[in-house]
Amino acid sequence: MTDTPRPTSNRLALKVFLRVVVSAAVGAALLLGWVAAFQSEKLRSILDSTDLGEFVLLLLIGLPVALLVSVLLAGPVLWLLKIRPVWPIVLLGPVVMGLVQYFKLPDELAWMGGKWTVQAILAGASYGLAALLTAPAMLRKKKS
Repeated sequence: MTDTPRPTSNRLALKVFLRVVVSAAVGAALLLGWVAAFQSEKLRSILDSTDLGEFVLLLLIGLPVALLVSVLLAGPVLWLLKIRPVWPIVLLGPVVMGLVQYFKLPDELAWMGGKWTVQAILAGASYGLAALLTAPAMLRKKKS
């Protein structure tokens, strides 16, 4: 039985570093894409014309759909950029971002720049942290 050689520590560190940086870039780009969609006049007019009941419905249906679309967009992009496995990152990244929002971290970091700049930085940090926390998943061998 032939085993593939384990990567050296320098090579492993580089792979983890690239995993974190690429995931952070994808997370920030994904948030900036959602910001661009949100700031479009069509979506803004739909949101402005809703009453409270419609807004709650939009929140209960729209937010999960947005998260699903985010997962479906981030997964293939990370896969094409040779980040493996992608599923821990695309599932944990939005959870970390949700925790960041829950603890009101954007308000604490408002001094860093505009609202969307801070959000993009935090989205990148969330996806990067998710990639770092799930880096051991890339070391698991595939069972044949």
